[in-house]
Amino acid sequence: MKVNFKEAKKLREILVQAVYQFLFNNQNTSEIYDQFAKEHQNKKINLEILNSKLKSIELNSQKINQAIDKTDFDISKIDLIDKAILYVAFEEIIFGELDHPVVIDEAIRLSKKFSNPDSFKFLNAIIDKYIKL
Repeated sequence: MKVNFKEAKKLREILVQAVYQFLFNNQNTSEIYDQFAKEHQNKKINLEILNSKLKSIELNSQKINQAIDKTDFDISKIDLIDKAILYVAFEEIIFGELDHPVVIDEAIRLSKKFSNPDSFKFLNAIIDKYIKL
């Protein structure tokens, strides 16, 4: 299923928000998906991909945490929004099809949009270190 760049960009922004909610509330992703699908039903968002990515993150959160742990960064000390961005990036690196430079660029863009001004440097370092392992 082909998704254009603008739609993919918006989808990742919504996915980060959904993952943030998942991490913050420890809420079932089906409930989160239902909420986001209702909120975004009239927008050009591929809700199937949103649901698939959200479920993948929920099902593979232990593997994602293990992958992040391999970088020797203590993610327990980072902001929750940065952790959500990392989950989205690592899900794509481990289970997705995007090229690694695209994943890094998207993580940086999402960090600049949702997090504090310097978080992108930290996230870039974590993702880059994992890719080089």
